[in-house]
Amino acid sequence: MAEIRTVTLYREKSVVHKFGGLGDDDGGENMPVLTLRSNRITIPVKDKINTLMVVVRGQNIPGTMRMVSVVIDEIRRDPQALQAPRDIDWETFWRRKVSKFENDYNPQNWVSLHIGGDMIFASDENRAALEQVEAFANGAEVTEAIIQEAAANVLGELDDLVVQHDSQTAFVFTPSPTYLRAAILERRDRKTGSYSMTAFHPAPTRPVRLSHFIGFCADMTEALTHKSFLDRVQELIAENALSKTNITPALTQATRNRRKDLIGQIESFEEVNKVVYRPERPNLM
Repeated sequence: MAEIRTVTLYREKSVVHKFGGLGDDDGGENMPVLTLRSNRITIPVKDKINTLMVVVRGQNIPGTMRMVSVVIDEIRRDPQALQAPRDIDWETFWRRKVSKFENDYNPQNWVSLHIGGDMIFASDENRAALEQVEAFANGAEVTEAIIQEAAANVLGELDDLVVQHDSQTAFVFTPSPTYLRAAILERRDRKTGSYSMTAFHPAPTRPVRLSHFIGFCADMTEALTHKSFLDRVQELIAENALSKTNITPALTQATRNRRKDLIGQIESFEEVNKVVYRPERPNLM
């Protein structure tokens, strides 16, 4: 059976500039010609011979995690899936993971799947630049040099390209013989903090499924995002400023309903599995 090693999620943003020549009408100011922003999850899959890097990218963290859970389930079900990944109906698997809330209020949500540097699936057609990035990176760390090469391929052979690339580790999923652990660096309520969640295996012969644990973490992350949004709505109401925003009563109620559903899913996972939080369980309400 293929062995899945440490799974890591990075928040990434890359901005590519082209500097104008001296004396140009723009005064030589640089203007962005390409901006790439996504969440990137790397999945090392080891077999008897080597380690193949699988990468999932996505617009938001929960959606990217849920696509990873799909990929891991397929790898566990059939290790040969990595040999003929284009034969799998990734589109259907992805659509099953997208909630009604996402369809209604975040239709721009997207994911892409890359195996061994090849783009296997993208839920929309606007990922040419990221396809080039992953072709050069082949599962390794994305650098400014890689972004520059990818940008040159997408935009044409341009001189004076300058890249600003930022990558921050947000989640690290670590499997072990006795537990699964997620270490999380979060940015919420304009603050940065960290916590961890550990799910212990009931027995060596009955381990917690990694895909289920990652799905649980996706639910927790999305629930906390909705909590921050609803807390902000209450602040705006108190400041008599809600009418100045595009936040509608329908969106607010849909967010409450979605958070309620997520909390139910989180509590169901906690009832079945022994979950330990450090330093403490996040407040979801």
